[in-house]
Amino acid sequence: MDFRKPAPSGEPLRVTSLNPVRDAKTIGHDVGLSRVARDAKNTALKHRFVRLLADGESVAAAEREREIRVEQLLAELKWACDGIADDLATLEAAKDGAERRDQLLRATLDELATIAELSTGTPFTTAPWRAALDALRTHVEGLITGSAIDAVVLADIDLALERVEHIEKTANEALRSYLGYINA
Repeated sequence: MDFRKPAPSGEPLRVTSLNPVRDAKTIGHDVGLSRVARDAKNTALKHRFVRLLADGESVAAAEREREIRVEQLLAELKWACDGIADDLATLEAAKDGAERRDQLLRATLDELATIAELSTGTPFTTAPWRAALDALRTHVEGLITGSAIDAVVLADIDLALERVEHIEKTANEALRSYLGYINA
């Protein structure tokens, strides 16, 4: 019997490996996440929340210290956004190597606009970079300070913080690349 073709009606499904989900998919069955897999993902996101806001403490401890943890995250967000603004302002104000500066600035600002749009749902292609950065920061602050604590919100917070970190690294790398270009 060819396992890629559906079993004739009335015959039981023949398992050909130790992975019945893969077997079902190969014969054309649409297989979604099982309840166990969904619960495991939800548990993993809750554990990510504990690591994010409680540094490995229990969920109960995370709830007790939520205000302190939120303040720490907000301080880290402010520091990251200030660093992004400083790097972009320095790059923007640079006089030498205008072509290289413009190339790096354009790529970084496109990245910032894209990430701000993905996070907020508002297009920032024609907006000043400070508006995009402020909108991104406001969005992330809203997620962090929101009262809802469920797996979806926690995943959104985690993703938003990763996006801010990505922009911070991108802006810093652009500035370092420019300075390396000028000093070469």
